[in-house]
Amino acid sequence: MSKHLANRKGLRRLLLLSGLSCLTAVTAMAQEESARSDVLSNAGSTVLDGAGSDAESGEKRKPLPLRVLLKVKEFVDSSAISGLDRRYVGQPVRPWSAELRTDINNSNLHMKAVDHDLDDGTMWRVITHSGPTVSVGAWAGYRGYGLGYSRAIIGSDCKTFSFGATGGSYGINLRINSYRSGKPDISAKGENYSNELEWSTNNPMRMRSLFLDAYYMFNRKRFSYAAAYDQSLQQLRSAGSLVAGAMYYHSRVAFADPHNFLLQLLMNDVGKFKFTQASVGAGYAYNWVPGRGWLISAMVVPMLTFYNRITVCTYDIDISDDMQEYELELTDEENINNHVSWNFDTRLAVSYQWHRYYLRAYCHYNNFRYNNKSDHGYTSYLTVYTAFGVRF
Repeated sequence: MSKHLANRKGLRRLLLLSGLSCLTAVTAMAQEESARSDVLSNAGSTVLDGAGSDAESGEKRKPLPLRVLLKVKEFVDSSAISGLDRRYVGQPVRPWSAELRTDINNSNLHMKAVDHDLDDGTMWRVITHSGPTVSVGAWAGYRGYGLGYSRAIIGSDCKTFSFGATGGSYGINLRINSYRSGKPDISAKGENYSNELEWSTNNPMRMRSLFLDAYYMFNRKRFSYAAAYDQSLQQLRSAGSLVAGAMYYHSRVAFADPHNFLLQLLMNDVGKFKFTQASVGAGYAYNWVPGRGWLISAMVVPMLTFYNRITVCTYDIDISDDMQEYELELTDEENINNHVSWNFDTRLAVSYQWHRYYLRAYCHYNNFRYNNKSDHGYTSYLTVYTAFGVRF
């Protein structure tokens, strides 16, 4: 019996020693494997750190202008869709776009002046209009930021340069145009005239205008200004938005020409006007999606013109005895503050998109007024744009 118990104790000790030996071996193997993993991990980290350093050094090796352009591109890409409700507003895959444009312009200038040399209250009225002017041009841009140029082929000699920048919540437009108007019509009306007298001048008037406007859309998540006016975004469902806007307008009208001396005499020796106006206002815009690919947009923004100044340039006119030679000399340049007035910015656009192409028709109307103690008038602009565009 004692011998049997001794055998059992010996077997138990043998099993215990064997188990301890196995556990020690397994522990050693685990430690070796862990050490090997640490070595590989450190080696991998060294490789990744080296790759990151190479990437950073490669980024720094790029020319500064290229790095700036890349940063601008990242900003434009992110700001175009930041915070948008993608159920209502989408973004085309292709970021670049180019357009062929046709513009139809009609500009009118109305000026009225009281003849202070007469006591009968004679009022001289000058009306000049460009008539329908047809221009052709091109526009190219990236994500709503682009440049355009057009030139008249029918009607008055007109040139237009434009710049546009549109994002998810804003729209900025700059337009500079110059043209030689048609010969103005002149009429006189006073106590000594039972009927208006009318005639035309010999030379056209030259006009140059700069328009700068900016708008902010309060419903930026669901309404897109860019979808209506440059197709850099897509309006998927109908939506509207309150709009806050500001506008700057500067125009120069020059008719100081020896052959237009009669017009200058009627306008109290004035041969050049410079109009400068600044306006702010609020309105409403709505995008209606009647069907797939279609969009009809309308925007009306009444504006209060709080800064309204006109610069009047007068000339001394020297006429020879035989009235064959004329000389002009600038004698005075006076700044006159006009009364506060109202202006309206009205836009209507219809567009259709399919695949990478789109068509757009766009109508824009502005009316700028001035009024002071001796002169008053207004300038109106009506422009209809048509465009065929392609994305790439």
